[in-house]
Parts: sequence; structure tokens; C-alpha cells
Amino acid sequence: MKNVGNTGLSQGLSEWMEERCRKEKLSLRAAAGRTGLSHGTIAEILKGVSPAPESIRKLAHGFGGNGKEGLALEDRLLILAGYRTERPGGQEISPPMGRLLDAVAGFDDTQVNLVSRFVEFLAGIEKEAKKK
Repeated sequence: MKNVGNTGLSQGLSEWMEERCRKEKLSLRAAAGRTGLSHGTIAEILKGVSPAPESIRKLAHGFGGNGKEGLALEDRLLILAGYRTERPGGQEISPPMGRLLDAVAGFDDTQVNLVSRFVEFLAGIEKEAKKK
């Protein structure tokens, strides 16, 4: 781990970790158990110390799973920790989009078409609401 002090480099990751633990009512030890990291590592992240990329991978899999949601979260956390920049043009897959992709991964064509029609329906409602 590298100590980034008050440079703000890992501030986003620290804030994300704090918010996630608060939202899920997790202690340091509970977060450590979920991710496979030590509670000391979790405490250092909360203090703004930037973890190694492997630790970020463990955080992502602990909080986002092993599917597309976990990969999307890993990308987001790597950006927050300053290891990489965002892709241009909105090419990032958000964790909620990853969760959706994981959910439909086993669907057959009929089920995917049904979900697609529902998404189009929701988009139409949203478009109409914006007109008003």
C-alpha cells in the first residue's frame, strides 16, 4: 500500500468504502471477512491509504461478486484509487449495469426479447415524463 496522505488520490476510494460499510452496517472485521482482506487493510483504506490493485480486486469481488457487476465495480474502484482513468465516451459499465448483465446471462432469446421490450417501455415512459 502507498500512503497518499492528503493528496486526494485515494479520497474517493476511502469515501466509497466508508459509505458502503455504513450503508450495509458493516464493521471493519465484517468488511474484511466479506472481502478476504485484513481488518487492518480496510482501516488503512478508510484512512486514505491506496491499496494494491489485488486488494482492490478483492474489494470488488467481495462487494460486487464474480460476474460483470464485480468487474464493473473493480474498474470503478481502480479509477477511485488513481490506478487508471475513465474510458472516454461513456464506455464504462456501471455496477448496476453489470448486475443486470449478470441477471440475464442465462436467459434464452425469448426472455431477452421480453426484457428488451420492457426496457423500451420504461424508456418511453421516461421520455414522456421529460416532455412534461
